[in-house]
Amino acid sequence: MSLEKTYPEHTFQIVKPYDKYNGNYYAVCEDEKGIQFKVHTIMYDNRYHFGCYDQYLVEIEKKGNFINKTAEIAKKHGYDIRYDEDNQTLALVIDVDHTVDTSDVTETIVEILNAAPTLPEIDYPDTTFSTGVENYFSEPEMYKLLYDFVTEGKNIVGIGDVPINQREEEKATIEEAVVEAYNSAMKNKESY
Repeated sequence: MSLEKTYPEHTFQIVKPYDKYNGNYYAVCEDEKGIQFKVHTIMYDNRYHFGCYDQYLVEIEKKGNFINKTAEIAKKHGYDIRYDEDNQTLALVIDVDHTVDTSDVTETIVEILNAAPTLPEIDYPDTTFSTGVENYFSEPEMYKLLYDFVTEGKNIVGIGDVPINQREEEKATIEEAVVEAYNSAMKNKESY
């Protein structure tokens, strides 16, 4: 099963092979601990390439109250959170119309990552199409925390992301990426 390639520490079984909810088709799978989640948007290219999106991490994050914790941390630091339930994305929103301290943005991101529930080990799949090579994969949703630099409260002028299971000891890497995204946002803001 492609899920076991993405999450090698776990085993999965199919609970419902095919179902429909709000006009969308999906399967329901379950891990060995009984956590049920949806698998959807099956992608297929001839006989070699098969993939889908899974909501395994989304369910673990919901059970750990991660979205609410993230919103509280962001608010404490003067930022907002945007959670898009349809696309399963979570973004820290930083308004560049005000003074931005990239060190504080980094601290906020690290604090959010530390608030995440324990996530399984993930072997992020190769999602590229190739001819003649069989490739089965499951791509996790809400695998990354996005951070959006916005102007006028809504116009995105710079973006970045960090895997939610990234460790605090990688803080320097996070800070470097935040500074780069911020600098890009400021250039984009000037031409906006």
